[in-house]
Amino acid sequence: MNANPFLNKPWLEVMRATRSISAIEPVTIGSQTLHVGVVRTKGQTRWDLFGSFADPDGSGLEELFQVARHRGAMAVACRFNMARWPEEVVTRLGCELLEPFGTYQVDLTQDENRLWHNLHPKHRNAIRRARELGVTVTTTLHFPTFCQAMQATYQRGDRDNPFSAAYFSALEQQMQGHMLGVTAHVAGAFQAGAIIPYGTVCGFFLHGATIDAPTPGAATLLHWEIMRLLKEREVASYDLGGARPNSDDPRLQGIFRFKERFGGPFEPCRHWQRVVHPGRHLWHRLLTRMIR
Repeated sequence: MNANPFLNKPWLEVMRATRSISAIEPVTIGSQTLHVGVVRTKGQTRWDLFGSFADPDGSGLEELFQVARHRGAMAVACRFNMARWPEEVVTRLGCELLEPFGTYQVDLTQDENRLWHNLHPKHRNAIRRARELGVTVTTTLHFPTFCQAMQATYQRGDRDNPFSAAYFSALEQQMQGHMLGVTAHVAGAFQAGAIIPYGTVCGFFLHGATIDAPTPGAATLLHWEIMRLLKEREVASYDLGGARPNSDDPRLQGIFRFKERFGGPFEPCRHWQRVVHPGRHLWHRLLTRMIR
């Protein structure tokens, strides 16, 4: 089992169940086995990478590109917000750089007192206030209730919820034992929830949702308890998901500030693509133009 949950077969089964990929390809790189998604498009295949692994000099990625070419792939792409590839590594390997983004990662190997001290004072006050108001956090998540809150969360941002009921059903079935489902509630009433896939190295804030008017501090307390739960499981860090500090969107600016206040450093990342077989890629482009 890979240390990153997004490189393991259960996550790829979620992607296949929701038709995001056509097939799953296991690959051995050095001493580790990882799984990539296969996307078939106009007679060619692309490998989609959903996670990252420790590879400071890029030799592991280079080996992956060679294996992909040998097995007939046209390209390898990484467009998933939970993959953390430093720009300098993928640039050195000749990858096409796509959308920039980043994340905040909290080091959970610190003792709990240090983690608490590193929180922004506003977050510490919000956590205290939430507890005073009766907010408690449990490791149970009722998926239908969470899905309703997800819908409300996206509607507040004037956006459509991109995640289907089939996706959450597959997530619940395939990722048992590989993720935390966490709920903040008051007297049993749902306030906020989160889905956190995790491995030995990191836990990832994959999805979160709140009701329209949650109890003050509920979401902040939720993340604090997630940090404590991951630490109890000896997970080394907590990744707070995508953040875009340079956005002009007030909603994204608010998300950025909220995540920043948990005390972890900002880690810039990139989506990218690497063509591993130029001939196949050229043929794919020509065929695409002919069909248009």
